[in-house]
Amino acid sequence: RQFVLGRTIAEALKEARPLAEKGYRFSFDMLGEAAYTAHDAARYAKAYRDALDVVAAMTPKDGRSIFERPSLSVKLSALHPRYEWVKRERVFAVLLPVVGALGERARAADIALTIDAEEAERLDLMLDLFEAFGEAEALRGWDGLGLAVQAYQKRALPVLAWLVDLARRQGRRIPVRLVKGAYWDSEIK
Repeated sequence: RQFVLGRTIAEALKEARPLAEKGYRFSFDMLGEAAYTAHDAARYAKAYRDALDVVAAMTPKDGRSIFERPSLSVKLSALHPRYEWVKRERVFAVLLPVVGALGERARAADIALTIDAEEAERLDLMLDLFEAFGEAEALRGWDGLGLAVQAYQKRALPVLAWLVDLARRQGRRIPVRLVKGAYWDSEIK
């Protein structure tokens, strides 16, 4: 009940409401998503669109900034079955339009979209994609596109410095969520 608030986005939003009224902020995530096939990736893209619509419908337009409103976390590995550096060109070709459309939908709903952290070997690919997302026409200048950073990695401070530089170059604020991460056990222990 501390980190998993519900079986659905609607249930999680309902459970989060009392905490949100006390000032807590949430980035909702769907646990266990990973695409092994193109069919899986399409199913997760639809699940993210549907979740975004639920968050938007259940979040009142009350004048709070995008940083005070809930956000939706998206795992890039859920949107592409071969999310790896050796498939970089293919990954870019598929993910730029998919994440661009999700971001455009989130921007219209005034809901932030957080690109969730992945395993350490995927960091460079994730950063390249994140930069490209921020330069996409539909997302350019939008302060709602954020990134989760694995705080335990030795690269965390250089990644944060890179994000500061990227924010200046792209002329926007970048929400950052520092996380211990689900990969700590396998990558550090």
